[in-house]
Amino acid sequence: MRELFVLTLATKLSLIAFAGQVIAYAISMALARHLGVDGFEAYVVASAVFILMVTVAPRGVEKYTLRELPALLERNDWGLARGLLHFGLHRTLLTSLIIGLAVGAWACLIRDFADSTRLAIIISCIALPAGALLFYGVELLSALGREASALALFRLAIPAMTLAFIGVVLLSPLSISGPMAVACWGIACVFVLALMAYEVRRMAPPRLFRAEPIEQSAAWRKGSQPFLIYRISLALLAQAGVLALDWLQPSHATVGAYAAAMATAALVAVLASATNRSYARQMSILIDQKDFATLLDLRKERLRWLLPALAMFLLIAFMFTRELLGLFRPEFVDEGLVPLRLLAFAIAFSVLFSLAPTYLKYRRRNRATFVTVSGAAATQAMLLIMLVPRYGAVGAAIAYAISMCGMYAAFACMAQRDLALLKSDCTAS
Repeated sequence: MRELFVLTLATKLSLIAFAGQVIAYAISMALARHLGVDGFEAYVVASAVFILMVTVAPRGVEKYTLRELPALLERNDWGLARGLLHFGLHRTLLTSLIIGLAVGAWACLIRDFADSTRLAIIISCIALPAGALLFYGVELLSALGREASALALFRLAIPAMTLAFIGVVLLSPLSISGPMAVACWGIACVFVLALMAYEVRRMAPPRLFRAEPIEQSAAWRKGSQPFLIYRISLALLAQAGVLALDWLQPSHATVGAYAAAMATAALVAVLASATNRSYARQMSILIDQKDFATLLDLRKERLRWLLPALAMFLLIAFMFTRELLGLFRPEFVDEGLVPLRLLAFAIAFSVLFSLAPTYLKYRRRNRATFVTVSGAAATQAMLLIMLVPRYGAVGAAIAYAISMCGMYAAFACMAQRDLALLKSDCTAS
């Protein structure tokens, strides 16, 4: 019965996330057509900067909350649970304000951006507190057992509202620009944040808010560090290609083609980002209960439905590469052909093994996680510097594929070894 529930929930989450990703994909295509090559570059560069900022702002406490809160609620430890909530909210809001001010000053005073790109980055800095709290809120709501509600708000409501706002602008006498598109996302984040706060308040156990908060800030800061390092490394791996192309390649079409390829390849990433919240919550409880046999069954259930979905995605991405890129702009097709295929394979590979690093962090294998993600980030940075000036978007895609596949292969091997040892210990005892 538990396996059937997980599979049903995973399917529901995948459908929600895929619908949201399709809307986001439609937004990217519409903006690529209406903004032109230069305006689309301003939009994607500001988006890359925003994603990096919003990843750093919670400082790992959002994923740490998903790790710790289910077990605390299971044990009825209301004081620690409420203290953890306060810690996460204050940490996320304060850090987002500091980062937003710092990046805004950098864009205005240090980096020589085009005017439209600079304005788009400033708008993303203004929207950062709402975006960071959303990142924290979606993990909090998932930890409360409301994975479907969390995903519907985060992955579906935000792009749907954004598309509606962009549609209003396109139908108005105003001419849409990169900064205006970024602002539409920011306004949507504010609206959805209010809905998410209401949902958390409605679904959380009443005793959680009546309890006196118990603070363990030092332990929580230490516990959040592995999640922060991992999240930053992933964000850098995902966004470094766009930023490196903007810095090292003078061609606006090259940046746009890579962004279009990444947006298309990222369609499959929702299979991990959507369902892993459900599996991560289950994993947290099973590890806390030392039920490693059931943990192995959970992994098999996940792979049973995930492998056919990944195979279908790769088939479509390789057979209809030109058609998919042509949905953005014709000039993106030749530049993005090879990058899309490389990125599609790399992201599918990472989705397949995406629970391995979560397992390692939950098992507190922090040193192995640090070394692996740091090595992947350093490898990508070196390859970007070597390959982007000569090969453009293809070089950026090669750097991404090598670093991501190498990192997740290492994570999978370490997780498999750890699980095999635990299974052996359980059998022996």
